[in-house]
Amino acid sequence: MKLTWKPIMAGILDIVSGAIGMVGGVYFVVLSSVFRAIHEVLGMDPLVIQQTEQIISKLFAVPFVLVFIGIISIIGGVYALQRRIWAFALAGAISSCIVFPFFGIPSIIITGLAQEEFS
Repeated sequence: MKLTWKPIMAGILDIVSGAIGMVGGVYFVVLSSVFRAIHEVLGMDPLVIQQTEQIISKLFAVPFVLVFIGIISIIGGVYALQRRIWAFALAGAISSCIVFPFFGIPSIIITGLAQEEFS
């Protein structure tokens, strides 16, 4: 079996996409905290603050989902770099497609093409 560049490229794409997802989740938490602090400092109308807090509370699960999917992408990328468990590498590629499709779609294709290189 000849070793090629495919699993390495897929692993790098997965890891970068997972990092982008995790940074996006942290950015969302920081942005919502800053938004809430600005509203409190400026003394906005209580109705506006209440509506804003309702929206933020409904969207509060989004960053945790992004971080979780980013972790799955990074783990799958590590398995792709090690050429070990193809199913985990493919799961990482699929989750990276959810977080950042620009890197995720090529990663899915490359991981699928490199299936015979995994142990």
